[in-house]
Amino acid sequence: MRRSLLTTIVLTLVAVYGYGQKQCDIINLYEDFISVQKATHDGNDYITKSIVETTKESCISELVNSNTMFIDYLLTNFSSNANYQELLALTDSISIKKKYFEDLKKDTSFNSVMTDLVSKAVDKNIPKDTVTIDQLLNVAVKFFSIIRLNDEGHYIGKVCVGLNDIKKTESVRQPFLEAFSFSSIAKHYHSDEYSMYTEFANTIRELYKVNLGLDRGEKLLRAQGAVFLLMKNNESMQNMLKSEYEKQKEYLPFILVEE
Repeated sequence: MRRSLLTTIVLTLVAVYGYGQKQCDIINLYEDFISVQKATHDGNDYITKSIVETTKESCISELVNSNTMFIDYLLTNFSSNANYQELLALTDSISIKKKYFEDLKKDTSFNSVMTDLVSKAVDKNIPKDTVTIDQLLNVAVKFFSIIRLNDEGHYIGKVCVGLNDIKKTESVRQPFLEAFSFSSIAKHYHSDEYSMYTEFANTIRELYKVNLGLDRGEKLLRAQGAVFLLMKNNESMQNMLKSEYEKQKEYLPFILVEE
């Protein structure tokens, strides 16, 4: 009987703490680094959600504070927005926060992404993914979009978290590669060392050297494909991603390799 009881206690401790290490329960720490509030612009109310640096010392503090933009991308793109109107109908900040975090803790998609991140980058009880530079570039280039042709037939480009071609080209989403790519591009959009704005502008200029079609729709589609290939082979783009990886690799859930 005593042996059975002892076995039960040991198994319980292993389940709760792993092999002597308590697991980081990020789901119950959301309120430490996620801000939600109602704001008004031009007479219209709207709900804002953002990642903020946490001042509390916890298992996720360094992870969040090392790259808030990375976490913000995950929140923006992999959490549900189904309760937006319910939140908008609430009048006080306390009720908004209570409702928002209650629902977020039930968001299976977002919780899955965040627990996977913590398991690989904080608890390290699951091996990190192995990603090649080509796989990373395949995702990163999708943030550079030719969104339309203007009346003169010139290409109008944009780098945007919402207007990108990932959903149109990738059958399986890769949250961490997307978040890392976007946050890295955004940090260096106008940086002195790697100006992604300049590289993108130069890439668009290259398109004018080849006639890509008479039909506007076909021309736009071909131009977008050409941008993907040109940005993938862009040396500055490659060096920027590798540099950012080296800076952040301790808190990233993947290992970047050349091949």
